[in-house]
Amino acid sequence: MPSFEKCLTEVDVNKQVAIPSDFVQHLPDYEGGRTITFPVHDVSGNLWENFGYYIRKGDDYPKPVFQKDWRKYVRVKHLRPGDKIIFRVERNGDNGAPIYTIAAQKKIELFGSTIWGPEV
Repeated sequence: MPSFEKCLTEVDVNKQVAIPSDFVQHLPDYEGGRTITFPVHDVSGNLWENFGYYIRKGDDYPKPVFQKDWRKYVRVKHLRPGDKIIFRVERNGDNGAPIYTIAAQKKIELFGSTIWGPEV
């Protein structure tokens, strides 16, 4: 099952989150020039219908980013810089269609060590 994990930065939390360029092959086909939206389920059972990604231009190299429902997800889950997301692509057992899922883990500092809270 394709997946990636990312510790969030200030930009990720306040604007949009850059995703690994090689992960785009697991997302809906990018048509260029506009945001592609697709449904994403979180581990709490919520459906984020307008999760979107596009590929930024103008940098030294194009970089895919999540946006649209991404910001809403950040607000609802109360994510902060240092927290972590886990994004997965699973397959529907009936027809093999992709099912996109996201989970977040809160960073917890405890006695000088970092531990991760449960997926939310």
